Amino acid sequence: MKKSLQISVKNPCSENFANFKKTEQGGYCNSCQKEVIDFTGLSDLQVVQHFKKDNGNTCGRFRTSQLKNYEFESVGIMNMNIFPKNLGIASFSLLALCATAPVQSQEVAQATPKMEMVLSQRVGNAKVVADSYTVRGTVLDETDLPLPGVNVILKGTSIGTTTDYDGKFEFPQKLEANDVLVFSYIGYDTKEYKVAASQNDTIDITIVFDATDIELMGDVVVGGAYKSKRNIFQKFIALFK
Repeated sequence: MKKSLQISVKNPCSENFANFKKTEQGGYCNSCQKEVIDFTGLSDLQVVQHFKKDNGNTCGRFRTSQLKNYEFESVGIMNMNIFPKNLGIASFSLLALCATAPVQSQEVAQATPKMEMVLSQRVGNAKVVADSYTVRGTVLDETDLPLPGVNVILKGTSIGTTTDYDGKFEFPQKLEANDVLVFSYIGYDTKEYKVAASQNDTIDITIVFDATDIELMGDVVVGGAYKSKRNIFQKFIALFK
């Protein structure tokens, strides 16, 4: 029997998930005083299973590709305890586990955000490198338009700046090799840039936020489910509920 769940975020939150205190399932938002569950690394099956168990008020972090209508066979995700123990379903359970494991692994792998960076200068063959660097550059969206107001923070500190109207920035202090800059903007996943040793003391970079990185966070709205007509086999299974 087919069912569906419609998951959406009607009013996206403007808080920065990267600033939340980490919890077992995501992060704790001090502004809302509640836990925000991170769904971005979960497979479709795991998302459905969560909302089958939890019908309460959930605040979640999603990729836009996850905010959709989920269709599933109710027999496939229902509690296996509905079958009598003497039916001998061990082999069926093992087969289902083998079938779903690769799917979950694939979804997690695809959730890894991409980062695109372009260094404008070329490092020569000289062995002498600068001790510190001025890092500046431009931040663009997926259509190559400048993004104003992007936060640029030195990882592990509160030191930073924001991009101007043209998406440009210059970090306010000198950086050293292996320092990491974190770029964050509402609606997108964060980006990181690691400073590499260079012959020049000024480094120009371009950071591109890709459309696949867009994320939304807020209270989850779960739509009603529909049921398709049951076939003979499904009616037979229902007798053991």
